[in-house]
Order: sequence, then C-alpha cells, then structure tokens
Amino acid sequence: MMFLESKKAHLAVIIGCVFYSMNGLFITRIHDMAISPIIFYRLLFGLLFLFAYIVARGKTSDLRLKQKKGSLLLQGVLVVSCMLLYFTCLKITCVSIAILLQYTAPIYVMLASPVILNEKIGKESIAALFVAITGVFLIVKPEGGFSGLEFTGTYMLGMIAGLLSGVVFAAMILNVKVMKKEYPEIAIIFWPMAIAFLLLSPSAFDVSLTVLKENLKVLAAFGIISIGFGEIFTILGLANLKAQTGSLLALVEPVSGVFFDIAVLGIALSSETLAGCILIMASAALISLKDSRKMGEGEKEPFLKEITPEVPPESLL
Repeated sequence: MMFLESKKAHLAVIIGCVFYSMNGLFITRIHDMAISPIIFYRLLFGLLFLFAYIVARGKTSDLRLKQKKGSLLLQGVLVVSCMLLYFTCLKITCVSIAILLQYTAPIYVMLASPVILNEKIGKESIAALFVAITGVFLIVKPEGGFSGLEFTGTYMLGMIAGLLSGVVFAAMILNVKVMKKEYPEIAIIFWPMAIAFLLLSPSAFDVSLTVLKENLKVLAAFGIISIGFGEIFTILGLANLKAQTGSLLALVEPVSGVFFDIAVLGIALSSETLAGCILIMASAALISLKDSRKMGEGEKEPFLKEITPEVPPESLL
C-alpha cells in the first residue's frame, strides 16, 4: 500500500497516457473533416467536460488568475503549436516518423531541466532515456527500416516539423513545472486548453453542418476521453514529478497505442514491436524504482506532500 501511495503521480501520468493513446481509434472514425476542425471540436467537448468536472468538485476558485499569466498563455500557444507541428509531420512524412520525432522530447527535457528547473541528471535517468528511445524506435520503425525514405525538400520540411513538435512537447512539460509554483493543477489543465480553443476557433467554420452532425458523437467522446480524462490525469502527474521522470513516463503512450491497435483494430503484433514495448515499460520501471530509493532515503514525493491532503485518491477515479 505504501508503494502504491508513493506512486500516485507516476500512475496518474501513465493513466493519462493510456487515455491519450486512444487518439488513433477516434481519428479513424471521423470522416470528411480536416485536422484543424477536428482539433477544435475535440477541445470544445474536452473543455465542457473539464468545466463540469471543476464545478462538480467545487474547485472553481482554483481558476482564479494570479501571477505568471504569461506562462498560462505560453502553454496555450505551445499546445496549439505542438498539435499543428505533429500533424504537419504526420501528413508530409508518415506515422512512424511523426511519433519517433515527437517522442524525442525526453532528450530535450533532460538537457534543459538542470538549467531551467535545477534538476540533477542521474545515471538512472540517462539509462532509462536510452532504453526508452530504443523502445520507441523499435515500435515505430517501418518495415525495411528508414533507408528507403526520400529526403526531398518537402519531406525535410515534415522532418523539421516533427523535430520541432518534440521540442515544443518538451517545453510544455517544463512549463507545467514552472506554472506549478503559482497555480493549482486545475488551472494548469483548464486555461491553456481554453487559450488553445480560442486560437483555433476560426477552424469551427471549416466544416459543413451536415458533416459535423455525422461526426458529433465521435468528436464528443474524443474530447471527453482525450482532453478530459487524459489531460486531468497527465497534468496531475506531471505537475508533481520531476520533469525528467514525467517525460520518460509519457513514453508509455505509444505502448498503449500498440495494444489498442491489437485489441480494437486487430493489427498483428511483431516481435520488434513487442521488444520495443518491453523496453519502454522497463525504462518506466527503472525511473520509478529510482524515485522509490530517493523516498526511502528521506526525499518526500511532491505529489504526497502537496496533493494528498487536497485531492483524495478516490477523486482521481
């Protein structure tokens, strides 16, 4: 029980990533809509769910704006930028390249966190990062490898967009830690999504009413599960873990995506994909055990110190 209690922040990130990994299941069921309006309506239903959640828990006072408003605005811009860069890479290159490049984020987090957050880089973190990135590569590597890809001017543009999506994703993780010094998790969840929603509002008119009605149920479920549950769990976890730990645990998302593809879409599991999943889970276990040893030496977990009195475990379910 004590181990589970100490791992609430870790579990929150993992559960959030599981919800995020369902993105592909929803995208395949949305028809005749461009990416921008899909993202907009995903945000719309997600925000409605988040607001209902906040009101139900009596936490509307947590939305009060304080200092560091610029960090909230920055996070909203980063959310939109990350989405657009990722989908640009996806459209120009392929799913494998887009995922691999976005999930280089832990590398940037590990390089930047000592400077921005004064976090130390441990040997376990470096080892876990290497194991995790290798696992991601094995999961997304196309048949025949990457040697057959043609690096034309347009393709290079997609590659650059993918790399930038990884940098922006890393900046989002680091900025969550910066905002945590001033704002409760509820505000960190809600305001950046609201800003992203406003920035993408022109996209609301890029789809006909008929097409919107046909996709409405899927879009609503997409927003509630991905933005709602996914965002709540992920931010609760990331805000109360070291940035390096949170970014590594976020690599569980492609693993979850693989198993959803197998269970729902019937896609076969190759030996390389299985090996990649095992490596990523091993890296998550390694980074969690490292944190457990630190707690055993007397270092308190922020999630226990700051969240437990205010958010009982059952409220996360």
